[in-house]
Amino acid sequence: MAAIKSILGMVVALWLLNACRTQRELPIIASQELTTRPIVADTAAYVLKVGDQLQIRNLNWSSALFPDPSQLKVGVGASTEGFIALVSSDGHISLPEIGRLNVVGLTRQRLTDTLSVLYSNVIRDPLFEVSIMNLRIKVLGAVNTQGVFPLESESQSLGETLAKAGGIRYSDASDRLQIIRSDGQKQIVIDYDFRDLGNPNIMNQRVYDNDIVYIAPTKETIRTLKLQRNLILVQPILIAMNLTILIINLVR
Repeated sequence: MAAIKSILGMVVALWLLNACRTQRELPIIASQELTTRPIVADTAAYVLKVGDQLQIRNLNWSSALFPDPSQLKVGVGASTEGFIALVSSDGHISLPEIGRLNVVGLTRQRLTDTLSVLYSNVIRDPLFEVSIMNLRIKVLGAVNTQGVFPLESESQSLGETLAKAGGIRYSDASDRLQIIRSDGQKQIVIDYDFRDLGNPNIMNQRVYDNDIVYIAPTKETIRTLKLQRNLILVQPILIAMNLTILIINLVR
């Protein structure tokens, strides 16, 4: 009997591990109810903050801006795509020849203009381009590819966002699309009806860093997913029961 209990314990442990792993691998379609607030157009330029990763390129290239990587200060790096700088906890970046520069609160354009002035005595006719590399948006719900996608600029259109997610799965989608925007203190939900998605003004709606684009699935889709999860959960239980019966018969 002790051997049977030991074997049964191992079977149950294997079942639990398999069930947990299977649950993590399941696709997730969010279905929470969200409070809708009035549409607020956010046209303000992105303001740099601590933790931002910047790519700085001098289009009139000069080796003075891209020294040997071994000579660079901590938090700064050179690459074939430009100069990479991380905004430190005190709001500064470190630049060749110039040193530390406080950038928190600046827009991308303001930083570009500032660099042109600061480097005017270092290189001739400086022409800078600054990119923010850590901007992200999230797309959830009835799309072909859910996930987090990088923003190649400070914003992009709703149409571009849906295209990056592989498009809408219309067979699983309800009649509601939402853009969820939060500044850390309040949340704004912009609601659209699918029947209006042919309107260019809606497809050109701007999506910004940390926005969530949510395509609500139908109730039938949610029920189907729950059923699939339940079936996947039951499957290892049935396997464990069959193994237990087989082991008991063998021991007898």
